[in-house]
Amino acid sequence: MNPTHGVCTNLPEACGLAASRQPQPMADGQGRCSGCGAALMVPAAVPAAAAPSPLRWLVPLLALLLAGAALAWWLTQRAPRATPAEPAAAAATGALATAASAALAAGSAPPPLPAGAAVPTIRLQGSNTVGAALAPALVRAFLAREGYTEIGAVPTGPEEQRLDARRPGDGARLRVELAAHGTATGFAALAGGQADIGMASRAVQPKELDATKALGDLSAEGSEYIIALDGVAVIVHPSNPLKQLTLAQLRELFAGRVTDWSALGAPAGAVHLHARDEKSGTWDTFRALVLDKQPLAAGAVRHEDSRELAAAVAADPLAIGFVGLPYADAAKTLALADGQGAALRPSRFTVATEDYALARRLYFYVARDAQPLARRLADFAVSEEGQRVVTPTGFVGQTPEADPGAAAAAADVPAEYRRLSAGAQRLAVNLRFRPGADRLDNKALRDVGRITRLLERGGASSRQLMLLGFSDDRGDRCTNVALSLQRARAVAAELSTYGVRPAVVQGYGPAAAVASNDTEAGRERNRRVEVWVLERGAAVPAVTPPAGCGRSRAAAPGASAAAAASAAVSTR
Repeated sequence: MNPTHGVCTNLPEACGLAASRQPQPMADGQGRCSGCGAALMVPAAVPAAAAPSPLRWLVPLLALLLAGAALAWWLTQRAPRATPAEPAAAAATGALATAASAALAAGSAPPPLPAGAAVPTIRLQGSNTVGAALAPALVRAFLAREGYTEIGAVPTGPEEQRLDARRPGDGARLRVELAAHGTATGFAALAGGQADIGMASRAVQPKELDATKALGDLSAEGSEYIIALDGVAVIVHPSNPLKQLTLAQLRELFAGRVTDWSALGAPAGAVHLHARDEKSGTWDTFRALVLDKQPLAAGAVRHEDSRELAAAVAADPLAIGFVGLPYADAAKTLALADGQGAALRPSRFTVATEDYALARRLYFYVARDAQPLARRLADFAVSEEGQRVVTPTGFVGQTPEADPGAAAAAADVPAEYRRLSAGAQRLAVNLRFRPGADRLDNKALRDVGRITRLLERGGASSRQLMLLGFSDDRGDRCTNVALSLQRARAVAAELSTYGVRPAVVQGYGPAAAVASNDTEAGRERNRRVEVWVLERGAAVPAVTPPAGCGRSRAAAPGASAAAAASAAVSTR
């Protein structure tokens, strides 16, 4: 009769199941260890429970070490003077105690795998901004959610690390490999099959979509995951008296056309520029939003690491640079103004609404047919549980909480907008559309669900929702008002699928611009739908067509929200 159970043949120090000699199921007299994959063998006649284990000596050994340390201390205190041998004895005892403590601490990590053993692996490559702290934090939280309590991490190279995890309940193993060398490397790794998840601090570009088309459309819902928000902070030395710059001034600085601080009203001195490296998504964002095809000044110092860049700026009174908001550290951040928009500093609210001039999205990208483990990690990252991990890393999560202190109306909004917002709170979110389409973008689709859950937690019957749409200023004003109303109604139609009916849906066209209408990036940020909440008891002011624009311009009489949403939304 074939034996039904066996014990692991691996070394005790390499496998916990081998050390404990725990019997494991076999089929036809053969099997593999569930912990390390080594072959199983039939145990000797001595029951496995009676077999000596190295772990049984751990507690007595620790007790002996502690007793020795106490004895050495007592002898030291009794002696009138220390002899040369006594410090050495104390040092030896301390070293043993330290080694014992280290051994106990290492017990929380899984034992090493034997050479050649196969283990499921998730590979992440790409953005240093994402990979330095955010991705590891999300990975650890994901592993904990999946039941992996024994986690060990080791660096495997510059900006690279490996996490090995074990689930005590069934001995399952999982490995996660992280390499953070810049956003462009993530898309290249996805295209070459060396990554399961691409980390990015900017959206995928057309050339990268083409290179990865075998993986499906990476820009599609289900492949593009916005995992957090960040603001590219412009930083200077704390002693620099400047408080704000326009994007035009920032462009002049980094293009090398302004080379002395006196030109901006600061004390004279040559400007020292610091920038991220060419592979960085932070650099791609800055180049697109600030330089606008202008080359970077030849004398700029380039950095692969954001912390290194921030430290260099904080140490130099004449320096200026840019980093992701969590990496500003001791440097001073400047407020930025984009065209008609007000000067804003990067903050949780201004980044969450993407009103800040250099707000950006951080991404995970996965293939259409990604392995289930990678898909589960990406889904976790955008869940409410995953978003709670974001804030402690210094980035901005996507929970659309109300922020009453940050919702002051802009100066150029219509009187009706002021009446509506006077007793309301603005949620820390703006909803936007896919470029050139009448569909909400991937972030907005998830944000609609988040808004719904927020209302449910607070009691949906206790709050009223207001959707206020805006456009850019290209073209006829009344046409833009109608377009902004269409966008607001499209959001209302999406919310209606969750059973949420907004109390107010209105459009205000090009009013209250947050960015310049002279650039495509600025116009895209101005095309938005703000979300406000009113307490149920508050009176909702009646909304009327904007002055000079007939009702038929905004929406046909009796048109439903769904019908309005189905209308084509101009790229304006």
